[in-house]
Amino acid sequence: MTRALRVLTLAVVPLLAALGCTGSISNGDDGTGPPGGGPGQPGGGPGQPGGGPAQPPGPGAISDNAAVPGAAPVRRLTRYEFDNTVRDLLGVDGLSKVAQLSDTESSSAGFLKGGAITGGDDAHNLLTAAGGLSDGLVTKLGSFLPCNPVPTDTAGQDSCVAKFIVTFGKRAYRRPLTDREVQLAKDLYAAQRGPEVGAPFEKAVASLIGAFIQAPQFLYHWEIGSAAPLRDGNLIRYNPYEIASRLSYFFWATMPDDKLFAAADAGALSTPDQIAEQARRLLVDDRAKQGLTDFHMQWLEVGDLVQTPKDDDVKNFNPMIAQSMLNETRDFVSSLFQGPKASGKLETLLTSTSSTIDANLAPIYGANAGAVNLDPTQRAGIFTQAAFLAIHSDTGDSNPVKRGDAVLRRLLCQEFKMPDMVPPVADSMPGGSTTRDRFAMHAMMPCATCHQIIDPIGFAFESYDTVGAWRTTDQGKPVDSTGSVILPGGSQTFKFKGASELINQLATLPEVRDCMTTQWMRYMLGRREGDGDGPSLKAVRDLFEKGGHDFRELLVDLTRTRTFTHRSPSAGEVLQ
Repeated sequence: MTRALRVLTLAVVPLLAALGCTGSISNGDDGTGPPGGGPGQPGGGPGQPGGGPAQPPGPGAISDNAAVPGAAPVRRLTRYEFDNTVRDLLGVDGLSKVAQLSDTESSSAGFLKGGAITGGDDAHNLLTAAGGLSDGLVTKLGSFLPCNPVPTDTAGQDSCVAKFIVTFGKRAYRRPLTDREVQLAKDLYAAQRGPEVGAPFEKAVASLIGAFIQAPQFLYHWEIGSAAPLRDGNLIRYNPYEIASRLSYFFWATMPDDKLFAAADAGALSTPDQIAEQARRLLVDDRAKQGLTDFHMQWLEVGDLVQTPKDDDVKNFNPMIAQSMLNETRDFVSSLFQGPKASGKLETLLTSTSSTIDANLAPIYGANAGAVNLDPTQRAGIFTQAAFLAIHSDTGDSNPVKRGDAVLRRLLCQEFKMPDMVPPVADSMPGGSTTRDRFAMHAMMPCATCHQIIDPIGFAFESYDTVGAWRTTDQGKPVDSTGSVILPGGSQTFKFKGASELINQLATLPEVRDCMTTQWMRYMLGRREGDGDGPSLKAVRDLFEKGGHDFRELLVDLTRTRTFTHRSPSAGEVLQ
C-alpha cells in the first residue's frame, strides 16, 4: 500500500463513521413498523389509537390520513443506482464493476436493494476503486472546482477547497454537510497536503472525492444530516432533501438534479402539490427512462438475461441477442410512457402488438427489423416478448412452471410457498413426450394444489420455445397451449387458447390493476407494504381506476401519499 493510500485509508475511517444517524434503522421488508408504530398501538399515527386526530386533506392531498407507514429499511444504492449516481456526480461510468461491489440482494418485496457493505473485502474493493478513480480525476478537476482559474498559491487553493467541500459534498451526500463532516473533509485534505504524503493540490482534491464516494452518506439512502427528524404527530415526515432523493431515485434511479436541490433549499417540497409538480417534471424528462427501465426489468426478473446460459444446440441465443431482447423491452416501456404515441395505459403494457426489434431478434419474431406490428394471435404485450420468455424457461426448452409462477407473482401478486423438495420432471428426449405432457405429472403429486393453478397459466405459453420464438410443434407433435384456470379467491373460470387470449383476459381484471399498484409501491418503498400502508394503497388504487389505468398518473399519485412522505420511527431511534 502506498503512503498516499495508507493516509487516505486512515483519514477516511472517521469520515465513514460520521453517518449521523440518530438511532437504528429497521431492516424489515414486511413493511411493519417497530412496536408502537402500527395501527391500534400507542404511537399509531393520525387517525389511529394513540395518534393525533385525523386531519382533512389539504389542496392536492390524497385521502389517506389514516395511513401509518412502516419504518424505512436500510437501503444501499443498488449497482444500477450507484453507477448512475457516480456518472452524474463525476462523469464516470461503470465504477461498480471496478469496485466489485457485492451483488445486490432481492428483498422480500421482490425488488433489489443494495447489499450491505459489511465485509473487509467489500470495503477494500471500494477503497481500491476509489483510489483508481481519484487518479483518473486529477486531469479533469477544473469541471468540479468552484474556482476558475485554479489558484496557484496555497492560501487560494485552501479557500477553493473549502468552498468545494461544501458544494460538492452537498451533491455527494444529497443534502448539506454537517459541521463535523465539513471539518473531517478539511482534515483529510490537510493530511493529503501534509508532509507525510506531500500530495499536490490536484491529487489531494481527487483523493478527497474518492473519500466522499466511500462514505455511507453517499452509499446509503439516508439523507437526514444532523437535523432532528421532522415529527408529524407520531410519525416522522421526510425532510426536503430526503423527499428530493426519494423523487429522483424513484423516477431516475439516480441523484437529484439542480432543480430538485433548489426546491429542497427553498422548502418547496412540503405539500402534495409541490411534490407532484416535481414528479411530473421528472417523469417527462429523458432520464425517467432509467427509473422506468429499472422497475420493469426487476418486475419481469430479466436482469440476469445476458448471463443466462442456454444449451449449445439452441439457436438464436447468445449474450448479444440477450441484450437485444432487453433493449426491446426497454424501448417498449419507454414508448409506453414517453413520445408521441405514449398512452401510459395498463392495457397497452399487457396487450400491445407493437414493438421495435433489431436484426438479432428478427429471426425469433419472424419479422423484419425495425418498428413492427406483430401477429395478435401470437403476441400480446410485455409478457410475450422474448426477454420474459427466454429467462423464464429452461436452458433448452420451455418451462411452464417458471412462466406460470412468474405471471401469478408479478401480475396478480399471487405467491405460493415453494416446497423444500420439488419433484423432478423427466428430461426432454428427441421424439419423446412434449413439455406439457412431462409437466402434467405435477397435477398428480402432493403439490397438485398449487400446480393446478400455476401449470395451466404456464401451458398457455407453450407456443414459445426456450428463447421465445413461436412454435407450432414440440417433439414433432402439435403444441397444446389451451387450458382453463380458476385463480385463487375467484369464481370465474378463464378459458384460453394460447398466451395472447389469456393475457387479454387478465388485462381486464381488477386484481391485475390492484397488483400493479402494489408492485409500484413496493418498488418505491424498497419494502413490502404493511397494514399501516393500506389507506395509501387503497387511495392510489381508487385513483388508478378513476384515471383509466394510466401509469403516469399512478406514479405521480404515489408521491402524494403519506407512505411516500412519512415513516414510522425506527426501533431505538432518538427523537427530540
